[in-house]
Amino acid sequence: MASEITGLVATAFLEKLLPQRESRRLETKRVAGKMVTKALEAICAFANTDGGTLVLGVEDFDKAKGADRLIGIYENAEAVDELRRKLVTSILPAVDGIRFTRIACTLRDGSAGHVVAVQVPQSPKVHSIRDDGTWTRLDAGNREMTASEITDLSYRRGVISAESEPMAVPLELLDTEYWRSFAMQRGFMSGVLEDRLFRIGLAKRGRQGGGRAASEIVADARSGIAVRR
Repeated sequence: MASEITGLVATAFLEKLLPQRESRRLETKRVAGKMVTKALEAICAFANTDGGTLVLGVEDFDKAKGADRLIGIYENAEAVDELRRKLVTSILPAVDGIRFTRIACTLRDGSAGHVVAVQVPQSPKVHSIRDDGTWTRLDAGNREMTASEITDLSYRRGVISAESEPMAVPLELLDTEYWRSFAMQRGFMSGVLEDRLFRIGLAKRGRQGGGRAASEIVADARSGIAVRR
């Protein structure tokens, strides 16, 4: 559940917010149109960069000024709920420590309402959006990261290391008693080894002398082995 600020604290927050343009650590959005997709990208980007705050229910700086920017979340309150659900299901891995705060205010039409501040910490992990890539924050927007940028960030944050880099090997080397026990515990015994690895997303295809299929192995603390696709 979101916390709420009111009175002088809310007034002070808005007085600081409304004169600002978007920046490396601030983004504002109305809760209309494709807000959920864009908000997920902003949250992913903040987590992958320096952290930041996304404020929902606030018009873009170039389209309105001062209190006229306060549209409120009731323009599409369901979208805010959808965003909260998708933070759990669509960002991988989930970002820890996100805080939602409702800020009471008088909207531009004179009615009482709220905007919502989503505070996103810098993460020690690297985050991606399911079916929408991995994002980084720029000076006033978001950009999808390239594969080399993702690798560099993963090294800097310790997500991967030289010791855990994939190594191509013939698939038959994995057909061991340990692998069979691992597969039985997780219920994927049907089919040939290669198909099972690809089907569960633990292998990727490669070439090893003469076109032999190969897999790439990395360490996995839970299973002892993992073959990453």
